[in-house]
Amino acid sequence: MSNPYDLARSILQKISCTLSATGSLMITSQVLRKKANRVKLQQRILLAISFCDFCTSTVWVFTDLFMPPRGNQRTCDAQGFIIQFGNTSNMMLMVALQVQYLLIIKYGWSETKMKKLEPFLLILPFCFGTSTATAALSLKLFNPANWDCWIAPYPDECTSSYEISHGNSDLEVTDCVRGDNARIFQWAFFFALLWAVAVFCIFVMIMITKSVEKAERKSASFSVNANRPNRPTQTTRRHSIQALNADGRLTLTDVNVIQRRTGRIELVLTTRVKMQCILYALGFFVVWGFPTIARMIQLFGGTIHPILLPLSGFFVGSQGLWNAMIYFRSKYSTLLEDHWWQKLWRLIKLNLLFCFEHDGEERNDDGGEENDHVSSSIARSFLTRAGASKWSFFQLIGHGENSDDTLRSDVQAGESCRSDNICHDVEQ
Repeated sequence: MSNPYDLARSILQKISCTLSATGSLMITSQVLRKKANRVKLQQRILLAISFCDFCTSTVWVFTDLFMPPRGNQRTCDAQGFIIQFGNTSNMMLMVALQVQYLLIIKYGWSETKMKKLEPFLLILPFCFGTSTATAALSLKLFNPANWDCWIAPYPDECTSSYEISHGNSDLEVTDCVRGDNARIFQWAFFFALLWAVAVFCIFVMIMITKSVEKAERKSASFSVNANRPNRPTQTTRRHSIQALNADGRLTLTDVNVIQRRTGRIELVLTTRVKMQCILYALGFFVVWGFPTIARMIQLFGGTIHPILLPLSGFFVGSQGLWNAMIYFRSKYSTLLEDHWWQKLWRLIKLNLLFCFEHDGEERNDDGGEENDHVSSSIARSFLTRAGASKWSFFQLIGHGENSDDTLRSDVQAGESCRSDNICHDVEQ
């Protein structure tokens, strides 16, 4: 490995893949250890994504052991199968995650309704990844390709049967020992899917952004109209009666205040869900950005600059790292440690070294990903819950702009969320 770019790629890729595998393990630990996470489809999708990333990151860290001369054709086939299965399944799972966010934010699907799609959102990605990897293995497509074993011709400069059939060579029979027409299968089994997923993620981000902006305009309009004296409707009278039963003194004005603050909380939490969706998509673009640029340059007959090799090697193995940063970003901001490295070590201890944590510390860990799925259904449950407590109403009214924090503390203290529209119960 005398080429400095190859050396830089090897070192950078091992660093990014190690960090990525660690991040995927942290997400896996967070999801599996908490029942409140395990029962949510969104969390299970992230668990599946983390599993795929951990598999690919691990084989990339030890890629020298799989490729010749240290490895042999069987180890090369094994690495190629894992990489093809992991990457294609991961991309399809990213589509599933974006679909889940779209249906919840824009169309208001409940968790119960979302579970009907679970076989399609969770099983189909693995079926697709397994089928493409199995087909590539049976066609003998897995061969040394730059820094790993993947779909590639062997020897690298051999002439495929497709080129011969189109008169692009004087040969009558392909001289490829393995991987005949590998360039075509690279597009059929990977790059076409990669670009389609990228376009779909952009489409989903646009739709969700427009949906949230529309909700913001409605919320602003409601805030203005709510200050005008209106004739009580049947709905507001019903809420007023429920509030009266719960407290004995609440007026219709108090209920209007509750409804206005409920709307603000709903908008804030929906915006946070939108931000999670966008960040996961952006992480996907960062990971596959440089390999896509290199492929486009190659497609249009250009020369790939050597610097793209280490950049592609570093970012393509960092999916789990980006996912972990997005998943734990809200938990990170709530930690009380003074320095960033102390907060990071705290997160690692809570999710990977939890066996060494004290019982009190473990009990106080409220999860990883931001509970931004706690939506307005929490606030609505305060208005409609039978036998709602007086304390809940006065907390909701009396904290002004901190009503969101009040709701979160109520949930963490054991308040139940009856509605399952974007609502995640918080495990004690």
